[in-house]
Amino acid sequence: MKKIFYVLIIFLFSSCAVSIGNAKKYLPEVNKFISEKKVLVFEFGELDYISENNKYGRVVYEIPEITQNIVQTGTVIGYVQRPANDENPQRWSQLPQFSAGQDNPTYVYFSFGEGIIRVSLQSATSIESAAEYFKDKKLKFIISN
Repeated sequence: MKKIFYVLIIFLFSSCAVSIGNAKKYLPEVNKFISEKKVLVFEFGELDYISENNKYGRVVYEIPEITQNIVQTGTVIGYVQRPANDENPQRWSQLPQFSAGQDNPTYVYFSFGEGIIRVSLQSATSIESAAEYFKDKKLKFIISN
């Protein structure tokens, strides 16, 4: 009986050792990540589309730099320009933005797909004051794979 017990103990420890030894094979390898990024700057300009109730509007930019590879594995980060004034230097604020300073609070956000970036404005009341405010601002997009 003792012999069977010792054999089982040895078998148990040897199987644990094999499992621990095999676990090393499944550790992830470190891959070098090489990031290529492109910076694009646009004038916001006039909206391409405004809904009949003035609660939604958008402008679409054609961006050939956004490939299917970028859509699947990369990213796009967007910023809106905040021009310099007496109190503050020029700076960039990351999208999305909630613009509560105008008459009608408006949410400004963007989406991207292969070959395009769509910047949208949405409000519970009207986007008109926000569209007027943003039309002379610049947008900066950083495209990274």
